Amino acid sequence: MPTAPPSPTPARSAQPRLLSGTGGARRGTAPAPASQTGATTFTATVPYTRPAPARATPRATPPVPAAAPGLPRWAKGVVVSGVLLAIAMPASVLMSRSMIVQEALAEQSGSKAAMVCTAGEARAVDGSSLAGWLFGGSYFSCGDWETREARVQRERDQAQANFLARERARQGLQ
Repeated sequence: MPTAPPSPTPARSAQPRLLSGTGGARRGTAPAPASQTGATTFTATVPYTRPAPARATPRATPPVPAAAPGLPRWAKGVVVSGVLLAIAMPASVLMSRSMIVQEALAEQSGSKAAMVCTAGEARAVDGSSLAGWLFGGSYFSCGDWETREARVQRERDQAQANFLARERARQGLQ
């Protein structure tokens, strides 16, 4: 460990001191009388010399990593966008077709015609190719028909069954 240069005043040097933490007297000296320290004892200090600063060496630059293998960033963006589009397009087509079915069945339920459509599906206008399925448009194709009287009777029967179920539940609770 390097030593501090000699100081011009030998009695008290301007050296930095470090608290020893021993709680006793200075190392190598006799303890001071209590009258000189003000009736309290203070931990003695030990001379401390700071280590010499390291020589200024040029910092080594980290090696530049080689180009990462794989696709460049813009190509990854194109791939991710393509995957999202491939998922979103069919989902939107299927959703619009289910809305067509709901709209057509709601329209039929209010109709006063003798025959009423009760179930059906939306189909692609041109289902021969993927592009025709996605962009060709859709139409509603009715699958089940029933007469107006049969529909009215079915709705009455269903309403009566619901009423009886509510009555049984109400009586069971009382």
